[in-house]
Amino acid sequence: MRCAICNEDIKGVEHNAFPVVSGVCCERCNNQVVIPFQLYQLGKNTSEALVINPDYSIKIVRPQGEKFQLKELQEEVQGYIEYYPTNNTRYKIIVNEEGLLMRLPMNKLSSNIFGIHAVGNVVIVPKKLIE
Repeated sequence: MRCAICNEDIKGVEHNAFPVVSGVCCERCNNQVVIPFQLYQLGKNTSEALVINPDYSIKIVRPQGEKFQLKELQEEVQGYIEYYPTNNTRYKIIVNEEGLLMRLPMNKLSSNIFGIHAVGNVVIVPKKLIE
């Protein structure tokens, strides 16, 4: 059986991949993607940002102060930031402005979860945390 997130063969225990995707996932994707995403959805997302990496991992980050500074966001996307176009009223989606020029890897995980077709790291930030 293949993992619904990383599409690799599942060796060992299968895990429910919901709410990321429907189907089952491997142990690595469960630990690096599903569990952090579930924690983010529990409502702690008013003071934290979600960083989706192209290596099929997710991490939750907090601003150093009350709000994220430009430098913090640039560090997360590893370059200049660009707002990804969206109609979402609660979140800003931030990507690397020069990601295609830098030939960063496609972020298939952000595409699967949010429908965001981007390269490199994708940062989902509550609007109230951006200056």
